[in-house]
Amino acid sequence: MKSRAAKLLASAAHEAAVREVLTTPKPGLVDAEGSGCHEDMDCALFIKSAQAIAPFWEAQARTGLNGTPPSEAMRELRAAGAEMERAMFAATDGINTHKGLIYLMSLLLYGAGYMLSTEGEASADGAARAASRAVSGAVARELGPLAAKSPDRPLSNGERLFLEYGITGVRGEAERAFPSVVKDGLSALRNALDGGAAENDAGLAALLAIMAVCEDSNVIHRAGYGYWRDVYPRLVADTAVKFDPQRPDYRPLYALEAAFLPLRVSPGGAADLLSCTYFLNFLQKDIIY
Repeated sequence: MKSRAAKLLASAAHEAAVREVLTTPKPGLVDAEGSGCHEDMDCALFIKSAQAIAPFWEAQARTGLNGTPPSEAMRELRAAGAEMERAMFAATDGINTHKGLIYLMSLLLYGAGYMLSTEGEASADGAARAASRAVSGAVARELGPLAAKSPDRPLSNGERLFLEYGITGVRGEAERAFPSVVKDGLSALRNALDGGAAENDAGLAALLAIMAVCEDSNVIHRAGYGYWRDVYPRLVADTAVKFDPQRPDYRPLYALEAAFLPLRVSPGGAADLLSCTYFLNFLQKDIIY
């Protein structure tokens, strides 16, 4: 049963990664129609990357299925995650397509596996909460010391944004049990599907819901904190009002991409969380350990 559960979860993770890039049209992002605001990526590259990292998802699920305590999980997840990054960069000639997703999805696979191991079943909320326990205190531990002393190396974009604006990015999202996914993306996805929307259009609704609430360091890095705080929310909210997944008219989404293009705005953090949304939606299909 453990082997079957690991394979099911790994398959769901891979499917979620592929489904995200195929969801179309996504403003500013790589999709089946184009490269959005990216010059070095396209849909084929993302699928190639997803295939390269797919063999590793099962190991991340097994870390949870084996009952590894949350306090010990990150050691195992990081080891496999480092292998995944090497496989990704080898497949993409050094282009970062899925680094953020490797971190987030690995945690959710662990969380789902751990819930199956300890409870016999895994809900979306339960998996997210179990995942958060594996990174409890990560923001204070990994980012907090930077305020006292900068490291003897260049800061990463995430570290710089934390020091300047208190943005916690993917670490904060994971430590807070994926609220942008569980409370916003997943609700929007399921509401749209329940109303009869096609899965692609339900995914677009979920993406807009996530974009409205998540701390997307990709947007901030490209367009600046002021744009993300003052301009971006208005643009996203206006698009969300105009886009109805039950009767899809994609013109508002194309208009949003047109607004993003001058500053090359790409909500890549929200795209990773959309993959996570697709994965957690899979957990409602009664995986019993």
